[in-house]
Amino acid sequence: MKNFGLLKSKILSKLTESYSKQNKKEVKDILGTIKENKSFKELYLFYEEIENKYFEDKETAQLYVEGMGSMLKQQMTNEFKGFCQSLDEKVNVSEINENEIYTALDHLSEEDTLSNLEKKVKAKKKLVEHLTTKKDIVESVSGSITPNESLLHAVLANNFNVLYSNTMNESQKEELKNILSLSEDELNNKTTELKESILTQVGSLLSESNDTELTNKLSNVEKEVKDMKPSKYNYYRLNELKNGLN
Repeated sequence: MKNFGLLKSKILSKLTESYSKQNKKEVKDILGTIKENKSFKELYLFYEEIENKYFEDKETAQLYVEGMGSMLKQQMTNEFKGFCQSLDEKVNVSEINENEIYTALDHLSEEDTLSNLEKKVKAKKKLVEHLTTKKDIVESVSGSITPNESLLHAVLANNFNVLYSNTMNESQKEELKNILSLSEDELNNKTTELKESILTQVGSLLSESNDTELTNKLSNVEKEVKDMKPSKYNYYRLNELKNGLN
């Protein structure tokens, strides 16, 4: 199973979808499978950590990337690959948006060959750029952070039911169902429209703001929105952000 990052994205999508449909049996079945393998949970959390990791200097980031390559390859035993394949079949999600950071990590987990040398060099470069870029958490102006980033962490800690129930009201759950049903074309169009609307609103707030802290916060939000690529998760985040701006 060389595409662990893809499987990770599929799991989050499937669990969110299953829970929005109140299919607790399916959720329980997936979670029961995940609990069987400690290595799987550790690697999932490592991929999650990389998304927000930051190094101030490039040299440290390069050393980190070089070190992770050999460790990722060691993880990919035949037993581990077999477990991932079984879980992939259980999750059974075909349509998922690519996460470039996960893809780069997946490339590093492959065995070294002459045919994948260029791909690995590009993956390392991508990861170094990512690790030396400061990460901004998108928040609403009121300061509330969208809950979905922590969903699978909660799942692995056996708290998914509590988190889902406590952080989403019925209106939000219905909104999530609608987002999950969007086609790729609908998602792209709606994401573009929503980003334009938010950027216009943020631009207006920036022009009126005399508060340095608020201006910095709005500037960070503006940058994050511009960088967001179409995905069902990002579309949900954008909706939450727009609600916070209103």
